[in-house]
Amino acid sequence: MNLTEIKLLWEGPFSIEDILTGKIDSKKHETQANDIGLYQIYGTHPIYGDNVLVYIGRTKNKNGFKARLKNRWVVEDGSDSDNVQIYLGTIFSDLEKLDKDKIIKNKLIDKAEVLLINALKPAFNSSNIQSVDTSLTKDRYLVHNTGNHRRVPTTLDSEYFWKEYKNFAVINDLVNEQKIDDEENYYGCVINQTDKYDIWLCVDYEIWNMKKVPLTFQIDFKNNKELKKANSLNKFEVYKYIGEDDTEEFLYEDASDLIDLTNDKLKVEVDKKINDIKNKLKN
Repeated sequence: MNLTEIKLLWEGPFSIEDILTGKIDSKKHETQANDIGLYQIYGTHPIYGDNVLVYIGRTKNKNGFKARLKNRWVVEDGSDSDNVQIYLGTIFSDLEKLDKDKIIKNKLIDKAEVLLINALKPAFNSSNIQSVDTSLTKDRYLVHNTGNHRRVPTTLDSEYFWKEYKNFAVINDLVNEQKIDDEENYYGCVINQTDKYDIWLCVDYEIWNMKKVPLTFQIDFKNNKELKKANSLNKFEVYKYIGEDDTEEFLYEDASDLIDLTNDKLKVEVDKKINDIKNKLKN
């Protein structure tokens, strides 16, 4: 997998007047009103409150930010449009703006926008959320955010989104295959049930972050006696979730080897794994 690093320098906050009138075009700022790049808009949202990230966008127009943000609905139609704050991001190579090859620069802007939107999910973005697919992430992109990047993380890695996309694709394929009707299927689905336990296939973010396991088989026992009995076998990993109101404990196994399987092999391998888990629990 090829790795491309994208370096963004963010400046702001600017008002829309600062950008449209060219007030930002001074030695104090690296970013100019007619530059191309990405922008973050902070404003008021009826649900999320004041001064929150509401939109991330990009411009490749020859007249840059000034042309893109003029009469932009996100700026003009907000409930507190007078207090909108805008941050502008331009792509750099080392310490110089990447101006020589506009085709490459435009491609990097597109990639960075999709990763930023999917990482932060701003309230008024929709078209790029959950749109990460093989055409966008078959190669690895590492986005470095410098300057005043506000809520945007310092580093974003496209590999995370590619894995996430593939994880959910595995679950969705099984849901469709088994015709399961359950509103919780987005994060996981029950792939086998007995009177003592249920076996799930899950994307569990805490296990992913803590153990670096992006896809798991989870064994959810229906009483503590059966859980303790299975735990004593020492054949599975144990995870204990401690919430505000309760504590949940279950056993799990790594299911990451399913991620790259084609649909015709997926169901066969899942069935094998279910039988393997059941055999371990019998001993």
